[in-house]
Amino acid sequence: MKFAIEYISKGGGRIGRLTGLQSQPGAVHETPMVLVSTVGGSAPHLTQDVLHLVVDKDAPLHVPAQHFCDHVQVLQNYKKGVAHFSALQGHSVCVSVQDAAKATPQGYNHKKGVSLWTYGGRQIITADKYMDLMEAMQPDWYEALNDADPGIGSSKKRILNSTTSSMEYLKQCITLHKASQKLKGSALFAPLLGGRSEKARNGWSKSLMSTTVDKSAISGYTIVGLHTNGPEVEDLQPVNVSNIVKASLQEPLAAELPRQTAGMWNPLTVLQLAHLGVDIFDSTFPFLVTERRGALTFPFRLNRRQNDGAYSKGSCLEHQNKKLKVSEDSPKAKAEEEVPRQDNKIRESEDEELSSPYEINMKNKSNVSLMKPLLEGCECYTCKNFTRAYVHHLTIANELLAPVLLMMHNLHHWMDFFSSIREAIKTDRLEDLQTLITTSVFESNEV
Repeated sequence: MKFAIEYISKGGGRIGRLTGLQSQPGAVHETPMVLVSTVGGSAPHLTQDVLHLVVDKDAPLHVPAQHFCDHVQVLQNYKKGVAHFSALQGHSVCVSVQDAAKATPQGYNHKKGVSLWTYGGRQIITADKYMDLMEAMQPDWYEALNDADPGIGSSKKRILNSTTSSMEYLKQCITLHKASQKLKGSALFAPLLGGRSEKARNGWSKSLMSTTVDKSAISGYTIVGLHTNGPEVEDLQPVNVSNIVKASLQEPLAAELPRQTAGMWNPLTVLQLAHLGVDIFDSTFPFLVTERRGALTFPFRLNRRQNDGAYSKGSCLEHQNKKLKVSEDSPKAKAEEEVPRQDNKIRESEDEELSSPYEINMKNKSNVSLMKPLLEGCECYTCKNFTRAYVHHLTIANELLAPVLLMMHNLHHWMDFFSSIREAIKTDRLEDLQTLITTSVFESNEV
């Protein structure tokens, strides 16, 4: 792996080029970039063909180790790596220890190893077993085994235990990485730890530059321990993580190496992290929005406005002329009449609680007759072919097509968002992009 910084913005953020990946020798990935998050090796709700309607066929994947630690022997026998095993050959692969889409139970790690929560239950994995898994998965780059358990309110002793054991894991991973022929083309990323303590994080970064660590084997950094994964990460605001990330990234840490972070960060926090110089993110946030049946609609285009108006007369949306009719004598119609209005208000309020200012809730009844796309101007397959009314119907009916169409839109929107981030950094307009989204969120909250 090779990483080169091409431009550093005066207003914060940097543009880089990631090249030399073992599975994609000729591919060039511009950063800040987003990895396609996977569940069990597949993009959530999307088959290979459908995924390629949304992203390029060389888009890097993010694969959590915990999804495959029960299948080491299967991958070893298969011998072609996890990307080929998941029928996504041609894509580069990044492996992390934990799944950022699922909350990690706290208090289960100890000196012997790190607890991974698989479909079969809890499994304690040591550095030796972890590296055996990496050899079987054959990633382009991967995160060294670490204890990133300490969260909000963790004691100094717990943070110290975390950094002490993680340093031991890192040294073991480096030794095994250098000795492995199968990992010769893979890059190792060192974790940046320290919980929510700025002092502990800066101390950890300094320890990585000490003589006891073989720095030549480290190709990048991954910021972990800011959270314990899962949907709660969405509520972390830029002000809550800014100083902590600064403490991890400040000198003497090598500035020329790529920096990565995983988690369901909301768009404003993503902008702050990009402002601080983080290069690689994942797509767990659009997955979270899809799971609660939302559609991302926040604006990110600085040169032209995104509005919520109707499509032009020349546009062609499937199902736009098909109305769902319910007979007045049908059981469903009678049941709806018998439901008290107060109950309807409670249901609507519960649905609103599951959404955020960055999206529209497709469960909401306001979408029942809207013959327009999820987002005006969006070029995704869903918006070009289906109406809000139809997607709302699929959502209410619990049809399997609903999360497929929503995931296609949300992933497309998220990818375009990162294109705008790169463009904003190049033109020194990252603050303008932040203002655009902040204004949209404020107006959404007012409504």
